[in-house]
Order: sequence, then structure tokens, then C-alpha cells
Amino acid sequence: MAGFPFNLFRINHPRRERRYRPRGINIDGLYDDELRARYRFGRNTINYITNLLHEDLIRNTQRGHALEPQQQVLIALRFYASGSFLQVVGDSFGVDKSTVSRTVRDVSLALNRRRNDFIKWPSSINEIEKVKNHFFAQAGFPSVIGCVDCTHIRIQAPHHNENNYVNRKRYHSINVQGICDHEGRFTNIVARWPGSTHDSHIFHTSQICQQLENNHNHLEQGILLGDSGYALKPYLMTPYHEPATANQRGFNRAHRRTRVIIEQVFGRWKRRFHLLHSEVRMHPEKVCQLIGACAILHNIAIAFNEPMDDDDDDDEDDELEVQEYQGHETGHLIRDHIANTFF
Repeated sequence: MAGFPFNLFRINHPRRERRYRPRGINIDGLYDDELRARYRFGRNTINYITNLLHEDLIRNTQRGHALEPQQQVLIALRFYASGSFLQVVGDSFGVDKSTVSRTVRDVSLALNRRRNDFIKWPSSINEIEKVKNHFFAQAGFPSVIGCVDCTHIRIQAPHHNENNYVNRKRYHSINVQGICDHEGRFTNIVARWPGSTHDSHIFHTSQICQQLENNHNHLEQGILLGDSGYALKPYLMTPYHEPATANQRGFNRAHRRTRVIIEQVFGRWKRRFHLLHSEVRMHPEKVCQLIGACAILHNIAIAFNEPMDDDDDDDEDDELEVQEYQGHETGHLIRDHIANTFF
């Protein structure tokens, strides 16, 4: 019996017919509030994003099952908005998990290619004066052209250099620097540093810092506001650690009331794109692409006046306490001049 040819009884099953799941992505019957609940954008903005990315997302194939650019945009927007698993997003659209992964990658890369069109530093005199005037109207702080801060985006533990990504609250993250204007629009975003990196180091090595270091000559050119985690510079004002006079206390009050906008921006950004509020289960390099894409979409939302549900209580409750900067500072004279002149 040992040599009995069992293969004689092998059953040849008929080959299963290849089936394509229906891809029912039809938004024609949805109102704008329903679209925003699912994708965070109304119909006009979705059409704008689709047209913007059309050339990057069109598939050069004769196959009849390629996703149209709008379908790809909707899948990516749903992923950004929900922060859900790729498989869950795929099931809701009738596509495979791998298709969702490729689509999110392609849309994110296409958005990041247009980064300089949407995340722009104020450069002309008119732009700078407009930003300064609006900031001054908020709390009387002069010459402000932006507020800077960092926020942490949770990620799964990476396979390489894991310890570098553990922040001060002992979870893995990307430390993201953002600078915003008076409207809450990002004018600069830096998303490439692991969570253990100090905020001041991220700023010191950024292109904006080098630009200000080389070209900033006087107060009228504009200044940034940062918390005590940054070094005091002629172009970057931080609060007094122990205010001793009424002028210094007035400086700190106006500084706090003006700089709070960047904290509000981070909170709204994470509420609009819940992906940023949960743990992103991808490699750090891919997470940085997603962060950049969501920053660009944030600015597009502001440009199109997309409403934001501020009743949502998912604020920055998991933010790290400020790690105070200890090192060389050179902005004392400018800070004292502002405090004594304006407050």
C-alpha cells in the first residue's frame, strides 16, 4: 500500500470565475453636509481637488476596472477623515485593501507635489502688512507674521530606530512643526522628525529659521511668536519666564492671546482629519507624506470656507507639556522694547 498512487483520486475543481466587486462611489445624491460628514469637504471643494490632481491620478490602461480620479480622491479623503483601517475603508467602497493603500499613497504624493502652491510664506510687503495688521487687532501685539508650535502625531512602533520616536509621554510619534497666519492657514509645515526631537531643534534646522537668521534686520520685517520651548531671538518672541513689571505681564498676556491660534489650528486640523488624532499604522516615511497631504487639504478647506464643527470636544488633550528651552538667546533687547513700548 505504501506505493499506492493516491494522485489518481485527485479532484480537479473547476476554475472559479473572476469577479469584480461593485465600486459604488456615487456622491450625486448626497447633500453638502452629508459629504462633509464623510469626506470633510463639500461638493465644490471635492471637484476642485479632483481637477487639481486629475493628471496625476488618471490611469493609462485599457482595463475597464481602473478607478477614476474622483473615486481615488474620495477613498483618500475618507481615509484621512476617519483614520480607520485600510480594510474597513476598502469594504465601504467595495475595493481591496491593497487598492486603498495604493490610492492613499498616490493621492498623498500628488498633493505633496503641489505643496508650494498651498503652503506659502508671506513674501510681498502687502501680504506681510495684512498679516501683521490682523494679528495686531487680536491682542495688540505688534509685527507678528506667524505663530509657531509643534504637535505630536502618534504612530505605531517602527522597526528601525524605535527609541528615537518615543516622546516625553512615552509613546511613538512624529514631532510636527507648524507655523500659521491670522486665518489659521499653515504657512510652513515640517514633518520629518521623530518624537524625541526637541521643538527648538526642529525650528533651528528649518529653512524658515535660516531665512530669518540671514535676512531679518528689524522689527518691521515681522516676528514669530513661540512658547518657552523655543530660543528667544530677534525674530522669535517667547514669553517672560518670570514677569517682574506690569509691562512684562502685559506682554505675556498679549503674547498668549495671540499665539493661542496655532494651538487652535492643531486641534481643528486633527478633528477634521481624524487620522492625525489616532495612531497611524504605517512606516514613518509614509506617515510624513500623509501629514503633508492633510496640511495642504487644511489650507484648501480654509480657501473654500469649509465649515468646521467646533462643538467637537476632541481638542489637544494629549499634548505634551512644554519642555523649556535652555541655551543661548539673543532677543532680549527686542522683547524689552516691545514690552516697554506697547504694553
